[in-house]
Amino acid sequence: MEEHFTLEVQLNVDHTAGSFGDIAYRWLDEVSMIVAPDARAEIGPLAAQVRRSPTPFGPLGQPGTVFGIVECRRMKTALASKAIERNASVAGMRWLRTQLADMPAQASMWFGRLDERGHRSGRALSLRARRVAESPDWLRLETHLDESEFTDPEHGPGLQRRYLEAVWPFVDGYDPGYGGIDYTFDGSTVFETSMRSPERPRQWWDHTMSVNHCREFLRGYSWLTVLPKELVAVVGGAEALAATGAFTQVRSLRHGGLWLVATDDYRDYDQAAVERVFRAVAPALRPGTPKLWPRMRGQSPQRQVFQDAAGADEHLPANW
Repeated sequence: MEEHFTLEVQLNVDHTAGSFGDIAYRWLDEVSMIVAPDARAEIGPLAAQVRRSPTPFGPLGQPGTVFGIVECRRMKTALASKAIERNASVAGMRWLRTQLADMPAQASMWFGRLDERGHRSGRALSLRARRVAESPDWLRLETHLDESEFTDPEHGPGLQRRYLEAVWPFVDGYDPGYGGIDYTFDGSTVFETSMRSPERPRQWWDHTMSVNHCREFLRGYSWLTVLPKELVAVVGGAEALAATGAFTQVRSLRHGGLWLVATDDYRDYDQAAVERVFRAVAPALRPGTPKLWPRMRGQSPQRQVFQDAAGADEHLPANW
């Protein structure tokens, strides 16, 4: 049976970017309008209140019906949280804006279709903005999608462009400390997952803490990599990166960072492309040799170069 993997789009913005509530609302609203405009339009006229089944675990509607919800989750204690949801309709988005005046631990949006039992299923769109206790000065903007959506021969290239279009204003406007599009590892980058070791400080590889240091060391590298302004000189600057041939897009950002796209089509991001990106950004990565962990079925692959970034320049091709 063919395996299917999940991609994660992740941006990390800090408190200097502005109100976390305002940024979170823009993320859910604007990205969904670009990536899933038809679903937003279909849900738009509904009341804010979510329809419930009259019976426990009963159907929520006719199979195949589009659903879309927004949810705010607040921490009640250090370990317990409470979530409130509304339809992602015009009225529901008004409710969301009022909730985000006091930024919760997490705000999310989910679109899909009701399955054969009338239950929520699938993932036409999944967005969230969240804070983590160990890195309170940072907001994580995330979206998840099936990799097969990007690799679909007919619709994949167009969807790739829509996601890049949707993400660009946030990257250019909010001066993120990190950004990328790669396989999901529950908040950690693939590089961080590969660096996980009891012999290394936890803040090197645990995403709950590594975000605090993302302007000192690059958290990882991927098909899209957002390099913060603090690390641009470390890798030689925009012209030097463009000259490596590792990227088809090297775009300067308003606040001094760089937007780096490895290939025009995600489907061309193969191991050779991964290695080119690694060598280009290696000076900004934490030193140490990544480890290839045993992979269980369904777990994302570690799409990396398993070499110490500190010695990457010693193995460059003669024409690099």
